[in-house]
Amino acid sequence: MPKMPKLYSPYGPRPKRSAQLVLIWMVILVFALVATFYLTTRERGIISDTDTRLVDEINKIKEQAEGDGAKGKMAKMVP
Repeated sequence: MPKMPKLYSPYGPRPKRSAQLVLIWMVILVFALVATFYLTTRERGIISDTDTRLVDEINKIKEQAEGDGAKGKMAKMVP
């Protein structure tokens, strides 16, 4: 009888994964988590400072518009 080619079947037994492959995937996962944490905490202070300056500038513009009596001329600002 001719030998049948080995086809992958989702119902058959799965091949054993090597410990080295599992270790490589775990290292990649930990690296991705550490890089994500670093990037999110690094930018936190810069974004806060920029947001504060932007809000201060918007408040100055609003105060100038109210002082000039030009309330109807200025569009509504949405933060």
